[in-house]
Amino acid sequence: MAKQPRPVRKLSRRLDVARQLHDLEQDTALDIVEIERLRVSVTRSLWLFLAIGSVFTTTGVQDFLAGHLTPADPVWWGCWGVEPCLVGILITVLRWEAAMIARGIDIDSRAVDWLKRFLLGSTLVMNVVPALFPRDGGISAGMLAAHIMVPVLVFFLAEVMPVVQARCTQARRAITLTNPETSKPETTPPAPTTPVKAPTVFAPPPPAAPVEAPTVFLPPPPAAVVEAPAARVETPAASVELDGLGIPVAMQAQIRQLVADSIAPVTAVDIQRATRLPLSIATRVVDRLTPVTA
Repeated sequence: MAKQPRPVRKLSRRLDVARQLHDLEQDTALDIVEIERLRVSVTRSLWLFLAIGSVFTTTGVQDFLAGHLTPADPVWWGCWGVEPCLVGILITVLRWEAAMIARGIDIDSRAVDWLKRFLLGSTLVMNVVPALFPRDGGISAGMLAAHIMVPVLVFFLAEVMPVVQARCTQARRAITLTNPETSKPETTPPAPTTPVKAPTVFAPPPPAAPVEAPTVFLPPPPAAVVEAPAARVETPAASVELDGLGIPVAMQAQIRQLVADSIAPVTAVDIQRATRLPLSIATRVVDRLTPVTA
């Protein structure tokens, strides 16, 4: 088999890849993978911005709580952990709320709502008061706006994160996976077309009629079966005429030898098996052998 040109091989590989991608894209499981990747990407981004906003609000809370304390006082250092504690509690509650929402369970509890409002209010107050009553200098409008907006943004980021996770979970569970076996029957039906071609090729063999002619000559001499070949051993080699059939001389000699060595009448199937001649020519040879064997 000749080797295909390089461009043909490259294009064939690309077509194989394209077909495989097409089959994979038809699978509904791909939607689950895409939803999960989206959820991870969005959650990571929200976590990053939430951490940045928490750092800013932590400085405001520490400034509000530390007051005129100095780093030499342990309380000054402890004030840095108040805001992370508040944000951590808020995120934990919202994560639990998201898990319940994803399972279709509504959170009808005032305690949860008041807890979230208290955490937001505490962060907001402790950030706004130092901006409204600075220890040194006057009020800065920019710092005041920042200390109001950032706590609110942190709170809403913490609210949105559980909602994103809950909705992604609901979308992932709403997808019904298709049975991969359902797509196989569409590809298998073309296969039966190949066996249909086989009968068309082997249609000629039914000419088993030549087999019936030899059977006519078998019954008459039941006792002289052994003596009859003796007469045929010499006569076919000399009297059988196979010219005009397009059979090579060597193959003619092979047919004559087959007739001479055969005890039973030679059929077209025997000649075809010994010489590999077409069945039609083997039948014509049998027609010429019939008078001789008779």
